[in-house]
This record gives sequence, C-alpha cells and structure tokens, in this order.
Amino acid sequence: MHRTTTREREPMPQSLSFDRNVDDLIEPVVSKLAARPAIVIAIAIAATVGATLLDRATGTQLSLAALYLGPVAIIAWFFGRTPGRIWCVVVAGASALAESTTPQVDLSQAIVIWNATAVLMLSWVVVEVVTRLHRAIVTERDLARTDALTGVANTRAFKELAATELERARRYGRTFTLATLDLDNFKAVNDTLGHAAGDRLIHDVGQAIRRRLRRVDIVARIGGDEFVVLLPETTAAAAAVALGHVQESLQKVAEGYGPVVRASYGSVTFVSPPGTVEEMLQLADVAMYQAKNAGGDRIESLTISREQKHAEIPPDGGPDA
Repeated sequence: MHRTTTREREPMPQSLSFDRNVDDLIEPVVSKLAARPAIVIAIAIAATVGATLLDRATGTQLSLAALYLGPVAIIAWFFGRTPGRIWCVVVAGASALAESTTPQVDLSQAIVIWNATAVLMLSWVVVEVVTRLHRAIVTERDLARTDALTGVANTRAFKELAATELERARRYGRTFTLATLDLDNFKAVNDTLGHAAGDRLIHDVGQAIRRRLRRVDIVARIGGDEFVVLLPETTAAAAAVALGHVQESLQKVAEGYGPVVRASYGSVTFVSPPGTVEEMLQLADVAMYQAKNAGGDRIESLTISREQKHAEIPPDGGPDA
C-alpha cells in the first residue's frame, strides 16, 4: 500500500452542496422532535384542533379537508403507519364534528358521513405516502453511510461519528483510542486467487472486526484494504487487549485464502483529545507505518497525553502492502 497521510476532500458539486445545506438545517430539528414524542403529539393535537375550529368557522362554502392532512403526516412520519392510521380516524371524526356543529348550516347526516369518509380516505393515502417516503429516506441515508462491500461504516459516517466522540471527549475529559489497520500482502490474494477472492477477504475482515468489538465501538473501512476502529472510553491497556482479539480473528480469517495475509495495526490512545479528526487519523498512521516498517503483523501503539499534543507525521506514503 502506498498513500499520503494528507486526506484531501474532493470539491462537492453545487447541487449536492445545496442539498446538504438544506439537510443540515432540517435534520437537527427533526432529530430533536424525534427525541421528544410528547411535543410531536402536542403539535399534532394543536394542528387538528386548529383545523377543526377553522373548518367550523368557515362553514360549507370552503373545503378545508387539506388542513387535516398536516397532523396526519406528522404522526405518520414520527410514529409510523399504525399510529398514522389511528390519527386518520381522529381527523375524520374532527371533520364530522366541525360540519355537524357549524352555525346556521343544516347538513344531512349522510353528507356529513360522506365528507368525513373522504377525509379519512385522503388522509389514509397520506399515511402510506409519508411512511414509505420516510423508510426510503432512512434506507438511503444508511446506504450513504455504509461501505457496500463490508457492511461497516464508510469514511463519511466514520468522520461524523468520530467528530461526535471527539467533542464528547473534550467535554467530559474521557480517554479514547483510535486504531488503523492495513492488510499485509493483500496484493498476493488478488494476484493468486483473483479480485473476487480479494473482495471476499475484505468483506470477511470487516465482519470479523465488527464481531470482536463492542456495540459502542466504531468500525469503518476508509481505503481499499484499510480499516479504522474508534474505541470510546478505552485506555491503552484495554485497547491492546481488544486489538489482540481482533488480530487473532483476522489471522483465522486470512488462513482460508492461501497466501499469508496479516495486518499492521497503529493504535493511538488520546488522554488529551486532538484538534481534529484528521489529526487523529494522521497520528494513527504514524503508528501503523511503524508496524509496517517493522515487518508487519504487529500492533504499534502511541499515547497522546496532555503534555504531548503533537507527534511527528511522516511525509509521503508508507510501504507497499
């Protein structure tokens, strides 16, 4: 493997940048509401009551059936299909109540029931559309944050999660460990068994790492045969044990592919948090290159204390895998 320690961001297309900016504005609001279901229900109730009162006040000259769709969509988005359908019945009843109690208007019971049924059917369709749209968006976001070959997080997801962990470490003074690992002799698998076997090996490695770590640990693939692991609230000693387990698992996985394939590990424990995620990755590369230069198939560790904020970062590249 040969690559630089400086990871440059490719320029983002203008349309994607606009979509990202809009998403960045909306997502925090939606996330906060999702964490406060009582507020969402209160908003839906207020919207339903408001639609009912306005419908009653305007009489039969103006149809306000569309106003009942808003609270239905809110409930369906945040709570799912079944609660959304229940709210369909609620707004249909509210519509019937508004029409049957409108001053100076005498509608037959059949018309009131017909109109309420129309609201029910329309809102039922809205529930189906909203729930399917929500599921599609969630699926798309998961795919955008997942490495297709291994099923673990991709670079984008890792940087977002690592930035959150970095902020938490700064706020609460927690120690954490970051480790990068790069397969040794991976090229031999592609040369002797073919690229399909190489892809299977990468997949198996990603899954093996994921199985041997805790659920709170972050595993991501950030390059062809390079993975990164973030271990929250993990000291150097605990990280050594965890990475030892990973090393044993990967040795067993690699044995099924013929050539001797191992991995070089670079582990950095941050007693004092670094400035950025990029700095975290660069420091882990320092340790990983040391493992490569020492012959591979080993774990090299660094500890960044409050007194030691910087480590020497090698210029360009590292040994070929």
